[in-house]
Amino acid sequence: MLEGGKIDSKQAIFLLTTMVLATAILFVPAIIAHHAKQDAWISAILATLGGLVIARLQVTLGLRFPGMTLFQYLEVILGKVLGKAVGFLYLWWFFHMNAEVLREFGSFLVAAFMPDTPIIVFIIIIAIISAYAVRSGLEVFTRVNQIILPLILLSLLVLFALATKEMRIIRLLPLLDTGVVPIIKGAITPLSWFGEMATFLMIIPYLNKPQEAPRIANTAILISGTFFLITVLGVLAIFGPALSARWMFPTLNGARMIHLANFLERLEAVIMVIWVFGAFVKISVFYYAGVLGSAQVLGLKDFRPLVLLIGVIVVALSILLHPNILDLARMLGQVWPPYALSTFEVGLPLILLAISLIRGKGGQQQ
Repeated sequence: MLEGGKIDSKQAIFLLTTMVLATAILFVPAIIAHHAKQDAWISAILATLGGLVIARLQVTLGLRFPGMTLFQYLEVILGKVLGKAVGFLYLWWFFHMNAEVLREFGSFLVAAFMPDTPIIVFIIIIAIISAYAVRSGLEVFTRVNQIILPLILLSLLVLFALATKEMRIIRLLPLLDTGVVPIIKGAITPLSWFGEMATFLMIIPYLNKPQEAPRIANTAILISGTFFLITVLGVLAIFGPALSARWMFPTLNGARMIHLANFLERLEAVIMVIWVFGAFVKISVFYYAGVLGSAQVLGLKDFRPLVLLIGVIVVALSILLHPNILDLARMLGQVWPPYALSTFEVGLPLILLAISLIRGKGGQQQ
């Protein structure tokens, strides 16, 4: 295999949790509050439950082909020509997803903290660091994430606890006043974040115990969903649905509301640190999946020579995708969920699993 590293179940859970949660806590609360208003927390729960279903679909597909990544068994299921064609589609998705996260990273830092700094500066810096992590291999950035994720989760809990005096339960009422359809609409965007678990199909072959993949995926989604729910509840209880939907980064503004004993305040720097560390891990995961997949589609013996080339492509794409942060927010809220869910997260995995079952590919034949 191109990747010689192995990771254990705990490391995989940590990696997938960071991958989903890192960007969801920043951009998504405003999006779902726009649709579901004070019932946005119900949307978060529905998205988590839907994420468990999607993850089960994806993992079931991956486990039918032991020791193989998504790009390797595409040709087994669909044949060489069609398999490579679908492989290139998934490569585009990994590149596109990585470019979007890079742009989110740079846009947040420029809009919230350093408006006079060109966005390309932040994008290039994080791309270089992630490129080094990808070249070092899966084990390296996975071990780094073992340090990062506990700090992220602890910071979120501390921020939530410190902000409780600003929260009012009345802002979550009346319950179920918006109706079922807005709640479902609100669940679609975070569901597409949970659907990014499709990247796990590139990691399953490198687990010490691949048979634990269902438990890993379920645990990662439940942890991510729990902390996402806490974040949404906190934002709604502090600002109410109207303001939460209006803010670009309601979680950041929630941290700015914290004041304790006239000396502990302006804790938005904590959100920035969470975002920087989390975005680094998420970018590294998608970067790694794109580079490894490219090497497998092209039949190369080593993925490392592609790291620089693909990094340049993704950085350029991140700049060209959106003229400004408003266009980025529109894309994340309106375009990305149906685009990702219908094709790469649910549509294609469902079709691939159905064809593999009909044709008797994978499973006991492997």
